[in-house]
Amino acid sequence: MNEERDELSPIVRSNVERWSADDDGWRGYRRDDGKLIPDDRVQAGLRLVSPRPGGALLDIGCANGILTTMFAREARVERVFGVDFVDHGLDPKLITFRQANLDKPTPLPFDSRSLDVVTCLETLEHLHDTDYLVSEIRRLLLPSGYAILSVPRLDGLLAIGMLAAGFQPPAIECSLRRRYGSPDSGQRVSGHVSHFTRRALDELVGANGMKVDGFAQASIYSAWRYATAVPPPAWQRIPMWALSKIPFKQDNLIVRIRPSDGGATRA
Repeated sequence: MNEERDELSPIVRSNVERWSADDDGWRGYRRDDGKLIPDDRVQAGLRLVSPRPGGALLDIGCANGILTTMFAREARVERVFGVDFVDHGLDPKLITFRQANLDKPTPLPFDSRSLDVVTCLETLEHLHDTDYLVSEIRRLLLPSGYAILSVPRLDGLLAIGMLAAGFQPPAIECSLRRRYGSPDSGQRVSGHVSHFTRRALDELVGANGMKVDGFAQASIYSAWRYATAVPPPAWQRIPMWALSKIPFKQDNLIVRIRPSDGGATRA
């Protein structure tokens, strides 16, 4: 594994090290007396799931498999697959895992038109060739299948407000080591390399033979609070909470997409 890491780009290598961590911060849920409580982003995505009993689901960027399992249960699928460049030792009885460097334009190890559901949650923003991955999703989906994508939103009210105040917006970084220019500079660097407005996400999907047929948005507030071990000061917490109550231009985009022409070949 060390030899493989040496061959990775600095950005990918930093992502491997970041998501190999044991903590649950920013993974989309919190633990409460043994229960897993999904944050607002994940709850919004789960509401876009339509059941596919007996089908197959692939989670791209599956990490530790916790969200994979949540979405698989909601979709009521029979077979569950996960792919990521970090092997967390997932239980093969629950999730069949395939290791892959998602930042390389290499076909995913699945047959065309073989999947009912694909999830790709908070993963596209870590990749350079986002077109390739979306085209792969289209290739893998059955004509009647669908995918759920979620990404941070560049044109959210929080990002706009922070730019106006002279701060670096959340997860828009200029370093692999530290969050320079951010009020929470001590937080873990996100490693995002691609950034999305709603218009950009719609155009990316459309350019790769897919269409959006479900849309949701979510505030980053609950994810931020779940990831913060010590309660933030009121001057940070109260404005974030207030922004989370505004029902437009929230911080995360969640879309359900389908093949626009029922095809499976890459555009």
